[in-house]
Amino acid sequence: MSDFREAVESISEAQCSEHPGFSADGACTRCGTFVCSFCALSWAGRCFKCVHAAPELATRRARLAASLVDGAVLLLPSLFLGVLRCLAIPDEAAMNAPVVYAPALLVLFVQASLIRGTGASLGKRLLGIRVVRRDGRPAEVWRIALLRNVLPMALCGYFGWLGLVDALFLVGEERRCLHDWVAGTRVVKAPRA
Repeated sequence: MSDFREAVESISEAQCSEHPGFSADGACTRCGTFVCSFCALSWAGRCFKCVHAAPELATRRARLAASLVDGAVLLLPSLFLGVLRCLAIPDEAAMNAPVVYAPALLVLFVQASLIRGTGASLGKRLLGIRVVRRDGRPAEVWRIALLRNVLPMALCGYFGWLGLVDALFLVGEERRCLHDWVAGTRVVKAPRA
């Protein structure tokens, strides 16, 4: 019982690490340093250092899994519809019909709206990661769509080896692919709600 009383007394006598002269009302939810009521309200219970700390980078596995999920979500509906058309109309070139690509366009629209709201596609949301600018601010939709997706896909169409080079950049210390360097983005772990 005396250990508990001593712990309570030490907390009540502690000062805020960011605002000297103010008594601590709690501890930072991330690192445990003492914070005052102003810090607890303004920074959601975190100290100044933890609020401005860089988010943790996403793992290579999470990025690969998110990419595979996004690719499957994009291709499988169109492939399924194409197979159904081939079975129904065996004489026509079913995969050349424009209706086969309608599901892919719908998926691209859904993905764009997800990215606009959270900075994460469906695969990234499932894996708990998101795309941010190099300085940690949210990345704009145009930056993600054009510089991270459309430009690399267009270049890979002409230079097939560029896809391998793009992926190999992920091995580096900063875990940024070539398209991340071009777009000025990085992929980080998303904070849990």
